[in-house]
Amino acid sequence: MKILIVIYDYFNKSNGMSISTQRFVKQFSKMGQDVRVLASIAGGEPDYPLSVMTIPIFKDIIAKEGFHFAKPEKAIIKKAVKWADLVHLEDPFPVCSYAGKIAKELKKPITGTFHLYPENLTASVPILDHHSINSTFMKIFRDTTFNYCNYLQCPTTKVKQRLQKYNFRSKLVVISNGISNYYLEENQRNLKSNSFTILSVGRFSNEKDQKTLIKAISLSKYKDKIHLILAGKGPLKSEYIDLCHKLNVNAHLAFYNRDELKHIMNQSSIVVHCANVEVEGMACMEAFATGCVPVIAESPLSSTSAYALSPKNRFPAGNSQILAKRIDYWITHPQDLKTMSANYQNYAKSLSIENSARKVLTMFEKAQKNYVSN
Repeated sequence: MKILIVIYDYFNKSNGMSISTQRFVKQFSKMGQDVRVLASIAGGEPDYPLSVMTIPIFKDIIAKEGFHFAKPEKAIIKKAVKWADLVHLEDPFPVCSYAGKIAKELKKPITGTFHLYPENLTASVPILDHHSINSTFMKIFRDTTFNYCNYLQCPTTKVKQRLQKYNFRSKLVVISNGISNYYLEENQRNLKSNSFTILSVGRFSNEKDQKTLIKAISLSKYKDKIHLILAGKGPLKSEYIDLCHKLNVNAHLAFYNRDELKHIMNQSSIVVHCANVEVEGMACMEAFATGCVPVIAESPLSSTSAYALSPKNRFPAGNSQILAKRIDYWITHPQDLKTMSANYQNYAKSLSIENSARKVLTMFEKAQKNYVSN
């Protein structure tokens, strides 16, 4: 099957959607499929390259968040779609919308993946982050790009339920974005006895809510024993550094490459995922695949808490007091921590990228078969 993957920012190394898409492309190729990518030239050279689009009003915000939008250059998009047997849309933005329009005109089967909520975007622009505006964006996503999709991959059941609430018309299929074997194999756990390392991975932005973790550590009975590593980058880095200094929290903030981050995961006792808006939470999944025990925020717009194996693995989003209690529990129950670490390493194997890619490919085949039969 000739599969065209359409995404605005394919080569981004800090964007979960981009990283997930790269992994699926690799897996589809391993499975004998002919896969090509239509994307912006930011960070690399896709099969069908598009210029980076500048949005003047939001230029500074987009730059701080590390995003790169692709310009919908019609001739290139048409050429890519004509090549494909099936077109898969990864985001709701103009390039995917136009590719869906052309694919429909050319009678090509179309599928998609729902990777991000409107709140992932508006959280960085408080004036836009209101229910009515986010609801309007969801309807725009539904009625433009994703309206073209015969099938739509939902990374979690919670995502499917929200799309059903908004009456998305695609056939909704729950398939995790999957964990790379890189995080499932050859993990060398190396915990230091004289300290307790807490890891949190994610963009330094409002919806990731790392400030709740910083405050929780300041409330911990074992504050002086804790070493916090905030792995990522983003517009709130300076604010977080100032907050750590103010609360006297021992923390290190930096962006790490894949090898460096895995090394840190193997040295960390727990990973805390504070995001109140999250479609799945790949970084948290990768960490628990290495045996790093998660403590995950429960929020109406976050699906990651579905991966909590016990009440001690979750806390109410934004509640630093309860998060502090969870942290203290894992510090004072080292045997439970060791057992839960092994449980998560085993659990993560069922969420491998290979399993997910097989399921997505089956979705592609159904979309192609049903499209032809109709």
